Amino acid sequence: MPHRFFISPNCIIPPTVHITGDTARQIRTVLRMRPGDEIIVLDNSGLERRVALTHIDKTSVQGQIIAEQPNPAEPKLHLTLFQGMLKAAKFEWVLQKGTELGVSCFVPTLCQRSVVRDAASSAKKEPRWQQIIQEAAEQSGRGKLPTLAPACSLPEALVQAQTADLILFPWEETSDVELKSVLKDLTPARVALFIGPEGGFTPDEARLAQDHGAKLVSLGPRILRAETAALAASTALLYELGG
Repeated sequence: MPHRFFISPNCIIPPTVHITGDTARQIRTVLRMRPGDEIIVLDNSGLERRVALTHIDKTSVQGQIIAEQPNPAEPKLHLTLFQGMLKAAKFEWVLQKGTELGVSCFVPTLCQRSVVRDAASSAKKEPRWQQIIQEAAEQSGRGKLPTLAPACSLPEALVQAQTADLILFPWEETSDVELKSVLKDLTPARVALFIGPEGGFTPDEARLAQDHGAKLVSLGPRILRAETAALAASTALLYELGG
């Protein structure tokens, strides 16, 4: 299986591809590829192009496009995950695995019980988060990079979520409304999924979500860690609604 790389559309001038920067360095130094080797390049349009390398030097990699096709791995469902801010390693794990599963957009959300409650400190981590998303998208065969939105407060996130066809708010205090019952006979194209931080959502936050049209749902009888809940709910939604 050829290695996959997301590159700028400016690098693609059919029938040739000209790659510079970190990606060229990875091809040359880390992977030690040679002219004649093949890679797949993606420009975030949903197309993937198979490229035969023709020239490699200290600053750039050049290649010839030999095939082009729509990427088959993008989900039909546009799922936005509003993830309550977690400790660094857990949040990065959600970004990585959520990308692999098919999440379309991540929104770091500052909640009352979030360990991290400073949007400025979150902004400093965005370059690393973007890199995690890109590497996971390349590894999992995605055709588009999930969007990483700026961190925002829960009230701001609920306003952003109004563009979705369905807003879901899993809460451990809600035991009588199961996720599968809410999804029955529904075919939403865009879903907003809210997952709380390590300490969960507060009752006030749950009421606020309901005021904004969110459906409070249960993910089952067991209490899940925040990062587990994010991936369990994302998997269920993408499986049921078009992953």
